[in-house]
Amino acid sequence: MVLEEWLTGMEKIFVVIEVLEEKRVNVGMFYLTAEADIWWSTVKDRLIVPKLTWSKFLEELRAKFYRIELINQD
Repeated sequence: MVLEEWLTGMEKIFVVIEVLEEKRVNVGMFYLTAEADIWWSTVKDRLIVPKLTWSKFLEELRAKFYRIELINQD
């Protein structure tokens, strides 16, 4: 739930400040906090080459953090 709320907030930011698709990963990574920020620092070199799209970034983020959210709900 936390992840989806973060994603919804990011989408709102993208619309309001008119973030181009090619800039969304950079803006999104700026807003990562706590565990997500640590995760990003460990995977960014692998993911950024050659060009990381927002869709791929979301896919990787969900793959990592949906499992944690499901575990924490129990």
